[in-house]
Amino acid sequence: MKKTIPNDLLERYLNGQCSDEELARVKAWYHSFRADDDQLSEMSRAEIDQLESRMYQQITNNIGLEEHTGTSRKVKVIKLVKIMSAAAVAAVFIGGFYLLNTAKVSFKTTLPAVQAVNEQVDITNNSNTVYKALLPDSSIVWLQPGSNIRYPKKFAANARIISMYGEGFFEVTKNPSRPFIINGRSIITKVWGTSFLIRDRYRSATADVSVVTGKVSVSIKQNGADNKFSTALEKHEVLLYPRDKAVCYINQHILKAERLIKEPALKLWSQASLAFDNKPLREIIPVLSATYGIKIKVNNEKINHYMLTADFEGFNLPDVLAALKKSINVNYEIKDNTIELE
Repeated sequence: MKKTIPNDLLERYLNGQCSDEELARVKAWYHSFRADDDQLSEMSRAEIDQLESRMYQQITNNIGLEEHTGTSRKVKVIKLVKIMSAAAVAAVFIGGFYLLNTAKVSFKTTLPAVQAVNEQVDITNNSNTVYKALLPDSSIVWLQPGSNIRYPKKFAANARIISMYGEGFFEVTKNPSRPFIINGRSIITKVWGTSFLIRDRYRSATADVSVVTGKVSVSIKQNGADNKFSTALEKHEVLLYPRDKAVCYINQHILKAERLIKEPALKLWSQASLAFDNKPLREIIPVLSATYGIKIKVNNEKINHYMLTADFEGFNLPDVLAALKKSINVNYEIKDNTIELE
């Protein structure tokens, strides 16, 4: 049985009314979840939603902890630690804050072809940065520039079906009774609770799926199969496990599996634990580049002199970049295989 603390104690913490002894108790409760995958499972959905709302308000009030010294900018980002599951909406930070991605995206609402009673959310990432989207089941998708997803505001009772083209990295909330199905341009991907990368772009001769955790099944999309999906695993589907990859050669209508892959694109989404204590960005950027396997270029020399104290625990690179954007107002663009900081 997991340790719990009373809701009124959390309330006092949120209002800054804890005694020293109570504050130590809340911190001990928080740190007990560091290695746990489902820290809030004993709370009801309503309680979690309320807690997230309160935490978000408190967190946003703490954004912008900056002090200027001469030509250098010192920024303090204290203990950026995610304590909920990867697919959770928000996180609780002791003395820190949660940083949101604010990429420019376009939203539109349409009626789906099959369920006219359920509105669809349509998101296209028209920015040059990665956009982080939260789905109705608390799954998360990071959309690369030029990519699109469509999904119902409320998933059906027996399946969670979305449409996508472009490139996206997914962290899907586990729910065996409601399979997660991605209807791509050329492939269909069924998810059984996992994290994975899909690349299925227009005008590309191939599409592929690479698995980081869990398992997925992949099949070639058949003509006229846009709205017909089986929630069961079928014989013609390729089943993938961690470090597996399936490649669809679209023109040849061939789907092949590769085992024990080393996919450079996956490093971008690896959850690293990096800490920096009053370091200039000129020393931090090479570490980020080596850790996440991508070239990072600085277009503004002043950025190199910014000083940063931060603990990026369990962050992928898009989350780190979002943190830099919020804390020291550093913007970035993705150009080919390079990230450019401005």
